[in-house]
Amino acid sequence: MSRTAAARRWRWQRLGLNVLAVLVAVAAWHVAALWKDNLLVFPTPGTSLSALRDVLSEGDQRHQLIITLRRVVVGFALGSALGVVIGSLIGSVRSVALTLEPVVHFLRSVTPVAWIVPATIWLGVGEGSLRFIVVYATVFPVTINTLAGLAQVPVNKVRMARTFGASRLRIYRSIIIPSAVPYIVTGMRLSLGYSFMSVVAAEMVAGRDGIGYLIYNSRIFFDTATMFAGILLLGAAGLVFDKIFSVAAHRGLARFYAGQVNT
Repeated sequence: MSRTAAARRWRWQRLGLNVLAVLVAVAAWHVAALWKDNLLVFPTPGTSLSALRDVLSEGDQRHQLIITLRRVVVGFALGSALGVVIGSLIGSVRSVALTLEPVVHFLRSVTPVAWIVPATIWLGVGEGSLRFIVVYATVFPVTINTLAGLAQVPVNKVRMARTFGASRLRIYRSIIIPSAVPYIVTGMRLSLGYSFMSVVAAEMVAGRDGIGYLIYNSRIFFDTATMFAGILLLGAAGLVFDKIFSVAAHRGLARFYAGQVNT
């Protein structure tokens, strides 16, 4: 069997396993809902999908998803950029490492949820505080992974390049960056998931719109079907964003870092 045929066969096998996993999860959910025997408390998959269809068909409800995704994208982009800068400075400048590294490790141990109330006091209830939470959730995984990538830079190659008179910029471009980028991409992929989790928590506590607010606001009418619809919507959006990011990273980096960035 050729390598191409084997790869195609593996893709179909993986797709089949993914579909099987979804079917098993849906079946387990349906059985659990029937066992609970109270659809008001624990809706079935069918009821939740019906509510999801209603959410997507209504303009105002559909707009809640767009608002949440915009917050995720902006916060993720800012947090990732900040994480790369901080990680690069800590990994390259000893004085910065001595100053910032303890602060980074202290702050990354504090859950973003703990900062929601202080953020609303400082920045008010609105976009500023919500985006701050997403940036906070995003920045530290990227920072730590950037540090890990810089630690893997082959010292012998750097020394050899210096011996042959390579400039600092050339060393960064040809040795340091290729070694660190796969780690940075991994950190960004982790942070993308954290962005979704943190924005929902922030919208529940301090938001006036968004999917998190939709889920939390559904409690007033005890509309658990809409709650589950919001959860399904978030999971699906996160899955799509993760796939897009991983495929883009793989295709964009494969010619330079073959085998290091996996989808």
